[in-house]
Amino acid sequence: MNVDKLFNIPSSSIPSGKNKRKLTANPNIEVLKAVRQKTNPEEDEEVSDFVTGNTNFKIPQPILSKSALVTSSSSKGKGKFYGGGLTEKQKRILDLVDQTDIEEQETLDLTGMRRMVIKFQKVLSKNQELRVKYPDDPTKFMESETDLDQEIKHLLTLTEVPDLYSQVVELGAAASIVSLLSHENTDITIDAIELLNELTDEDVVAENDENAMKIFIDSLLENQALELLVQNLDRLDEKETTDKQGIFNTLGIIENFTSFDPAISERVVRDTNLLQWILNRIRVKTFDSNKQYCSELLAILLQNSRVNRLKLGEFGGIDVLDPKDADETEMMENFFDALCLALEEPENKQRFLEGEGVELMLIMMKEKMMSRMRSIKVLDHALSSPYGLKSCERFVEIFGLKTLFSTFMRKGLKKLKKSYKAFSEVEEEEHVMGIIVSLLKNLPRDIEARMRLINKFIENDYEKVDRLLEMRESYEAKVANINKEIEEEKGDLEDEDGEMEGHYLRQRLDGGLFTLQYVDLTVAWICYEEPAIKDHVKILLNRTGRSLSNVKTVLEEYYKNIGDDDQVGAEANNENQLSNESISLMDVDNESLIVTKTSDTIKERVLKEKQLVEMLIGSL
Repeated sequence: MNVDKLFNIPSSSIPSGKNKRKLTANPNIEVLKAVRQKTNPEEDEEVSDFVTGNTNFKIPQPILSKSALVTSSSSKGKGKFYGGGLTEKQKRILDLVDQTDIEEQETLDLTGMRRMVIKFQKVLSKNQELRVKYPDDPTKFMESETDLDQEIKHLLTLTEVPDLYSQVVELGAAASIVSLLSHENTDITIDAIELLNELTDEDVVAENDENAMKIFIDSLLENQALELLVQNLDRLDEKETTDKQGIFNTLGIIENFTSFDPAISERVVRDTNLLQWILNRIRVKTFDSNKQYCSELLAILLQNSRVNRLKLGEFGGIDVLDPKDADETEMMENFFDALCLALEEPENKQRFLEGEGVELMLIMMKEKMMSRMRSIKVLDHALSSPYGLKSCERFVEIFGLKTLFSTFMRKGLKKLKKSYKAFSEVEEEEHVMGIIVSLLKNLPRDIEARMRLINKFIENDYEKVDRLLEMRESYEAKVANINKEIEEEKGDLEDEDGEMEGHYLRQRLDGGLFTLQYVDLTVAWICYEEPAIKDHVKILLNRTGRSLSNVKTVLEEYYKNIGDDDQVGAEANNENQLSNESISLMDVDNESLIVTKTSDTIKERVLKEKQLVEMLIGSL
């Protein structure tokens, strides 16, 4: 007997909990009015009053169950039953409704979970049998497919008991759910995708349930969930709303996997064509939520994996990531972040150079749009390290110094601040100083490009030096404030073993010390190369009660922290993976001013930079 049909209850799925993202907006009032059944004029009037702001509306009375009717009637009629003319058949139905309500309120336990999973598997088996038996007659398996759809939705309640995920695996439910990803009916597949997205959501699992989630995800992977999920990306048609949501949820599952175990990001790129699919999807000109999500997922896949960053370069991803949708701010930032991550690898620096990436970033810097700050960040990554030498030379060749120092002098800043709330002057200054330091480190001495760089600090009566010392004063004050806060924090904590020192250093670097060190490194360098600049710097410092000894103090701390163990270890690990044939850059002798050569090991680079900074300190 169909209870829903008897009471004209509209069909609906079990709520899926909180989705991280939603594709469709809530229906407006006109839509609700259009689809609402016109069964009670007074009720329509009441709803209209509610949505239009009239507070003088009646709250509709709920339909009472049989037991409620009896209780209500007994209190008024001395035991006489006023049943409202219910037939025996309707009374039995009300009993079933009451029983269902009670069952739904009960907390799902191990027994209830087993019962639910076993029922799901039985319905799945029946559907599979009927499809095999009657492959050409959908009417034979249509009803079983509807039942399967409902059972999949019932499994969404498993999100309430993540601690039972290991038992779900023992019952074979994980494998059964994965099998649905290749179901002939894409609606069933989309249901399974939604289910997996909810079950693997990181917000579902408490800290003490992580082992159960690990068992569940491992089982999904063993049953080739990744491969099937990615295959479905080509199978689903984004022109259909449900298919579009299915793709969105598929990307969500992969994000859930990588959030739980970052190592999965390399596995999905290695074993599937996901990265290629994402790049192709990003090429689509129309902007929508799926393109936005692709940009987010791409940044996640590249974040901690050299292998994935190299794959991106091999697939031509450096060109694909040229940001062309500046109006879509969040997606634009995801693209730039992904590009910066890719440029951590020497091979991609070379591809970036060959693909005229330096020229493109320079154009964006000139546009004075939000992309200016992001393009400066990309150039900071592209020009850094010895592998950025050729890009440094190209940058000067295409007259990048003019644009760089225009930004350094804060031209167009007021317009940017007014137009873009997300604009960060501090972040822009950090990356501008990063570019200047990379140019000073990489450009060989006595070549025209380096002379042009030094002359920038001399022209217009040393205005760039004035700006540099102005920045120094500002960031020195910021660091002083951070130091004061840290001292106050230290007073409340006991740190006999010095375990907090690393934390405090990072706090100071983030609070302005990083930029201050780059400013003073630049000051020392230009003073070393041009005596006239040194004289001007001394005058400016003296006006504020400072001297070159203050610059030396900052550089001495910088010197002490060159070659941080974690950083060196990470770089050395990357270096061990480099192929000698993968990149060919010219080694340049810069009369001891060039920090490192591409042929040097990490330890040799650290040693040379220490020698360089020691020399600069001594020159002050």
